[in-house]
Amino acid sequence: EDLAGTPPHRRPVHMMFQAYALFPHLSVARNIAFGLMAQGRPKAQIASRVDEMLALVKLEGLGGRKPDQLSGGQKQRVGIARCLVHRPALVLADEPTGQLDSATSAQVIDVLMSTVREIGATALVVTHDAGVAARFDRVVTLRDGRVTDDTAPVRLPEADRVA
Repeated sequence: EDLAGTPPHRRPVHMMFQAYALFPHLSVARNIAFGLMAQGRPKAQIASRVDEMLALVKLEGLGGRKPDQLSGGQKQRVGIARCLVHRPALVLADEPTGQLDSATSAQVIDVLMSTVREIGATALVVTHDAGVAARFDRVVTLRDGRVTDDTAPVRLPEADRVA
């Protein structure tokens, strides 16, 4: 769908940043709810969506914590929830695991992809990490702004993967 004539604030596209971009003074739940509150959504709808997102990203019971009380992986999952609470058609993720160790990175990517599938969205993820890229359904490689490869990633049997 061509969205060129659609104002940016009306496009069903949301961005997930590498650096979490969480509000340190807000709880996890209020970080997730922030965009819905700014849109003036009803409180009951906001609470329901926040609870749904907390469950999808496996952070039930942590809604009252502040970002500085979370691990890096938990912070990134809050970022995922905040991005997906709007149910966008497209998620743009810029190095979403760049600040995480490889085991946490794998967990965050798995949560991102399962959550994206759950809400019926598409994710476009930029990464320079071949291990992260191998976790996706499709990998497009760019060099100097041109597509050099567009394939399904090669997957090792689960027992042979390095975590």
